[in-house]
Amino acid sequence: MIGIQPFLQRFVATWLGKILVGGAAVLTSARYAGGIYAFLEAEKLETPNYTVVQRLGNGMEIRRYEPYLIAETTAEDEASAGFQKAGRQTFRTLAGYIFGKNKARRGNGTNEKMAMTTPVRLDGGEKKKTRVSFVIGSGYTLKTVPKPLEKKVKLRQVPAHTLAVRTFSGKPPSDERVQKERERLQAALVKADIVRARNNNNADADTTTLVYGYHDPVVTPNILRRNEVAVVIEGSV
Repeated sequence: MIGIQPFLQRFVATWLGKILVGGAAVLTSARYAGGIYAFLEAEKLETPNYTVVQRLGNGMEIRRYEPYLIAETTAEDEASAGFQKAGRQTFRTLAGYIFGKNKARRGNGTNEKMAMTTPVRLDGGEKKKTRVSFVIGSGYTLKTVPKPLEKKVKLRQVPAHTLAVRTFSGKPPSDERVQKERERLQAALVKADIVRARNNNNADADTTTLVYGYHDPVVTPNILRRNEVAVVIEGSV
């Protein structure tokens, strides 16, 4: 009888271990299932219309975008604060506008929940603060889109423009990764003998870097997340 107690202890410990491992596996599976669902739902969202003008290889291409509307706010920190910090600082303000912190211009003038879109846009330059924006669905115009209640949120139409874009997967890119991808784009443009037009109406366009995120940074697995870094070829953004 004396030897039974150690046996029971080992038996219980073994099964507790199996239960814990099994529970962790179930949680991991549930997390990835939720991530895949979030990815598939994001893929259904409206994005700005564009035409691929030229493929440069290695995930890079030249795109010509049609005009579209955005809701935009500017990060309060200096330009050196970086893209990720700017995104965290402004996301709730923009999300609040999209999800109803606004005044409808049609109907009875109450607040209006708007459809989600992609991508989340960030753009910054060497001497300017980072701007963060959400794309507004094509069913709206500047005359019909709900009016923001937050003064920080501005509405504007992005004119037609041409970008060189590099697409890659993974977690939201660090500022170092963004700079690396920008340098890749610039090298590819030189190799393809593509000249970026100097924008006399918007001198910042020459140094502007855009970062686009198409999936949430928490639920969607990094391997499925689509990120893009872009530079302006022609026009303004």
